[in-house]
Parts: sequence; C-alpha cells; structure tokens
Amino acid sequence: MNRYFRSLKDLKPKEPVKGIAVRSVYLENTMLTHMEFEPGSVIPEHKHPHEQITLILEGGMDMTVEGEKKTVLKGDMVSVPANVVHGARVMNEFTVAVDAWSPVREDYK
Repeated sequence: MNRYFRSLKDLKPKEPVKGIAVRSVYLENTMLTHMEFEPGSVIPEHKHPHEQITLILEGGMDMTVEGEKKTVLKGDMVSVPANVVHGARVMNEFTVAVDAWSPVREDYK
C-alpha cells in the first residue's frame, strides 16, 4: 500500500457493531472513516473523547445528539463534540457515511 494514497477497496473493514463496516485511514492526529450500514442497524447511544463530523453519502438515519433527534439524509452533516452522548438508527436502506475524527480512534485502526 502506498504511503500517501489509499483505495477504499484495499482497506480491510472492521465491524464494531453488527451490520456496520468501518474502513479507516489516518495520520497522527486525524482520522477519516468510511462507514457502511446495513438497513435497520443501530448505533447505541454512547460518547467518546473524540470530536466527530459525519457526512451522509447514501441513505439515511435517525440520529440523536444530546437528546436532539433528527433524520439525516444524503448530503446532511452532523457535528458531535467530544464527550457528547449520541446514537443512531439506520433507515430501511443501505446507508453510507464518512466520519472525520480527532484525535484518532485507536479502536478503528
């Protein structure tokens, strides 16, 4: 694999939660993840010390951030500050999102 260039097809997926495939690329302080969600997948409410920005590329999900719920669809973005409780329920269609993280999530490497 090249030091500077990556292809999505060459990144091995992880499955942190059933029905969710995560492929990651990262530097010392920043991470980008490509997330694929099976229809109806659930991301339980949780929080982490990472800042997270999510961009929905396909499909959609009902996302809750600190008690505020919104349906996010293709082209929508969500900003989640560090240590804020959030979770989501994927709609009944295959969904793809890209997440930016800082600092890097060790569990997604």
